Amino acid sequence: MSNVVNDEPISTLIGKPSRVYTTGDMLTEDFVPNRVNIELSESGEIVRVWMG
Repeated sequence: MSNVVNDEPISTLIGKPSRVYTTGDMLTEDFVPNRVNIELSESGEIVRVWMG
């Protein structure tokens, strides 16, 4: 299973555990396969969405 969200509809992310953080924030190193991670820029724009 890839940890990158590419061609999946955004609706597949609803209801999953999530973590939202800003680029450069410290993160825990635990791997949660069904967790949606949303990385934001300093200005609040989405940089990356990934699973894990």
